[in-house]
Parts: sequence; structure tokens; C-alpha cells
Amino acid sequence: MSIELLDRLFRLVSEEYESAWFIWHGGEPLMLSLQFYRDAIAAQEKHFGKDSHRIGNTVQTNGIRLDRKFMEFCREKKINVGVSYEGPGNNVLRERTSDVEDNLNMLTKREHVFSVSSTVSSEMASEQTSLYEYFRDRRMAVSLSPVIPAGCAALRHELVPDVGEYVKGSIAAFDRWLADADAEIPLIPHYLYLLNALGEPTESDCAHSSCLTKWLCVYPDGSLYPCAKGRLPEFRMCGLGDVERISDAFLTDGFRKMLAGTVERREKCRSCEIFDHCGGGCSMDACYEGGIENNGNPSCRIYKEIFTHIKDRTESIIKDRKDLSQYNKFVRDAVTGRLIDPRMPM
Repeated sequence: MSIELLDRLFRLVSEEYESAWFIWHGGEPLMLSLQFYRDAIAAQEKHFGKDSHRIGNTVQTNGIRLDRKFMEFCREKKINVGVSYEGPGNNVLRERTSDVEDNLNMLTKREHVFSVSSTVSSEMASEQTSLYEYFRDRRMAVSLSPVIPAGCAALRHELVPDVGEYVKGSIAAFDRWLADADAEIPLIPHYLYLLNALGEPTESDCAHSSCLTKWLCVYPDGSLYPCAKGRLPEFRMCGLGDVERISDAFLTDGFRKMLAGTVERREKCRSCEIFDHCGGGCSMDACYEGGIENNGNPSCRIYKEIFTHIKDRTESIIKDRKDLSQYNKFVRDAVTGRLIDPRMPM
């Protein structure tokens, strides 16, 4: 992506929106040089101001090219770093695992802050408790999510986990984390689901919140899409050079198609007992799993079963007034807040 294109993007966003978060991601964003990011952030600061509280940045990388200089730049510019890494299952989906682990050890020793996103394949679906313990022992905050039939997995369906096996493994990981009194990391998305079940004003995650008009994906050629999960031709909105305001992109036929299918699916979901927590799920997941207008797809079933389990466990803790010392500090703090403020709905 050219700096000229980024400069236009930053200018248009700064003119129309109070705040924005920029996520730099794949393929692999660190194929680009450190100088590219220096130039990009300089262009960002030109339009938003230096040390502006209006913007944030995250780089999502596979970790192979992480080095000390880049991390020091991220620390200086307050850029979050996310690493796509599957721990003991990394070789199933990725390469050069030893290089990634060396870099993560370097980051840990130098006390650089980062988070880990682990995509759970069919091979690791029943091993999610082990995944949690692996990252807990290394004090690395981790988020778990299943492989969906998109990207490489569209051609390799054997990577997509069975719904029942994934749910069972995910619930086991949550129960292990819940009762891990010494846990120093949150388990995501389970912790966010717990907050959501408690009635906290917290959107559980991207897939279960109303993201349309709040997200915009910019491809290197300037093409705009509503979401970065997939560049489906029917949802192409326009080019960045075709609009004078970012919001104009949401008036295009590509966005209308995404919106129409989403509304149709959500109408089918409204009778579901957890609709208020789910919001109809992710439109892109639905696209890949049976059609944007259809619910009941694997991602829908996975969320419903896991969230319902977490909600039931949470309500049990509240109702029984159990000794909170048996739970980890994240759970203790969340439940204590709920007990202190009984006005919060359950």
C-alpha cells in the first residue's frame, strides 16, 4: 500500500470521525520495512496530531519478522502488537515455529507487551485446555477462535473443527480457567462472554456486536470492503479514490448487499433466547458457512453453546454466593462488581 494512499485515508478519516483504530494485517504486514511504518505513522500524525488520543494502532503478525527495533518503535508510538500463534499446535497451520518462539521469548524478556491470537484447527479442538495452560505458563494473553472455511481452509476443509468437538474443548478450557485461582491472563473470548453475561456494558467480541458502518477494510489497491475476513466481489464498496467522505462508502451497492443479508439473518435470530447477547453473529462467518441470510451455521451453534454454558455458570456463582477465592482474579473482580451494583441486569 502506498504512503500516498494511506495519506488520503488518514485525511478522510480525520476529517469525519472523532476517533479511529487502525489494524495493520495480512498477508504478513512485516514483509514491509520498518521505514514504511515510520512513514505511515508520520502521515497519520500529520492529520491527527502527534501523541493524539484520537487514534490507536495494532499490528497483527505471524511473528517471524518481529525484532527488537520494530518492537522499540511500537513501544515509542504506543502500537499494540498481536501475534498469530498456535503454541504447541502452530505447525498445523503455520511454518517456522522455532523462529516465532525465539522472537516471543525475546519480547517477554524485554517486557514488551503483546497478545496472542490462536486459531484452533480440527487437530487442536480437543486440546484447548492444554493451549490455555501453555499460554498461562508463559504469561501470554491469548484469544482462541475456530478455523472457518475461508482462505486456505476453503480448500482444506479437514482443518475446520467439528462443532461438537470444538464446543466441548472450549467449555473445558473455560472451566479450567474459571477455577484457576492463580491465573494471571484473561482467556478470550470467554472472559468477554462472562462480562456480557453479567450485564457489563461490554461487547463480547467483533463477531457478536453490530459492526456494520463501524469497520472498514482497505486493500492495498484502495478497494474498500465492510470487513477484512474476506474480499467477496459482491461486497466491494468502491475505491478510496472514488469518495470524498468515508461515510459515502456505506451508501454503495456493495454495502447495501451486506446490510440486506445481515438484516434478513438477524430477523430470523430475534426469537433466540440469547439474541440480545449475540446480535445475530458475524455476517462474514455466515457467508462462508451457508449464506449471509442464514442462521444456525457452525459459528452460530458454537457461540450459543459456549455462551449459554458461561452464562449458566455465572448465574450460579451469583445465586449461590460461593466463596470467590476459588476463582481467578478476573472472575472475582467481575462478580464482585455485579454484587456491589445490583442494578445491573442479569
